[in-house]
Amino acid sequence: MRPWEARRDLYWRLAKERGYSSRSAFKLLEIQRKFGIMRRGDKVVDLGCHPGGWVQVAAKAVGPEGLVVGVDLKETRLEPRNSVFVRADVDDPGLVGILRSYAPFGYDVLLSDLSPNISGAWELDSFRQISLSNRALELARELLKEGGNSVFKVFQGDELGDFLGSVRRSFEEVRVVKPRASRPRSSELYVVALGRRRLGN
Repeated sequence: MRPWEARRDLYWRLAKERGYSSRSAFKLLEIQRKFGIMRRGDKVVDLGCHPGGWVQVAAKAVGPEGLVVGVDLKETRLEPRNSVFVRADVDDPGLVGILRSYAPFGYDVLLSDLSPNISGAWELDSFRQISLSNRALELARELLKEGGNSVFKVFQGDELGDFLGSVRRSFEEVRVVKPRASRPRSSELYVVALGRRRLGN
């Protein structure tokens, strides 16, 4: 067995043992440990939430005083009591209004684990991913409170530098990380954006 396959199996087994709906939960757990992006009582929106692993992590982090709103095109059953599911396309022009109804004063955290349907054509997949990331950034600008935090999934590619520049214009601190639960051969990275700048930027 190759090392990355052994690691994949490890996180898959851990997810089953600890009751997470996906192994990707460990990616957010690591980000939370390193950066403390979520606090008790926070309101969090999770874009691309299916099958719900990140919602589970976020719901525990914010506690019963907080709220996690998961968004996905795929019907997703969310178990935490302090979570709700919205079935929608992130490009739906009515999505912002729906999400604001759950957090009229804004969200503290926006998470985006959005991913395109992988075609196997690298340039096409990279373009689709960065398009989703840019849409998530637009939503962060519209929904986050000043000082709020975000996490965006990205793929390594030619457009990544431009995306990072856009993120830095809207957040005080930006870090790029590759969690241990990500497959080493994957081009997947996560952009951790801390401290939403004054609204309007």
